[in-house]
Amino acid sequence: MTTLTEDDVLEQLDAQNNLLSFMTTAHNILLLGIKRFLPSLFVDNDEEIVEYAVKPLLAQSGPLDDIDVALRLIYALGKMDKWLYADITHFSQFYQYLNEQGNIPGFADDMTWDFISNLNSITRNTTLYGALESMKFADFATWSEVRFTTMVKTALTLAVTTILKELTP
Repeated sequence: MTTLTEDDVLEQLDAQNNLLSFMTTAHNILLLGIKRFLPSLFVDNDEEIVEYAVKPLLAQSGPLDDIDVALRLIYALGKMDKWLYADITHFSQFYQYLNEQGNIPGFADDMTWDFISNLNSITRNTTLYGALESMKFADFATWSEVRFTTMVKTALTLAVTTILKELTP
């Protein structure tokens, strides 16, 4: 299984130029984080159990390859806080929504703002969320879509890295 460093995550997310590609990359990174976390729920480093029971569950065609199924299992076992479960669920649902759209919203669109406003990993960071909110609702003379887009992308990247840190086994 591929292990991503924080630098890898930052580089991959920063390289995305539109919201759909960003969310696709974030979704894949979060799925990798969940798959890396799952074995710690089942075993205490027993190689035989990992090889013959856990790996097939996590295989690409395995039942836990679906982020929503794996997420529900982790949450049901009591191994994840509610805010973390909610954030990953929001990421997954927003990603699925964007995949179904013909016209993809941008980082600065109201739809994206609604998504951000429901992410605990962003709203709990009062400094970051306050800065985003100030820029979102600023006077037109001081507001810049390019600056706001960069700030939104940064906030979403921080949300992904915060979630991944919580998923460290």
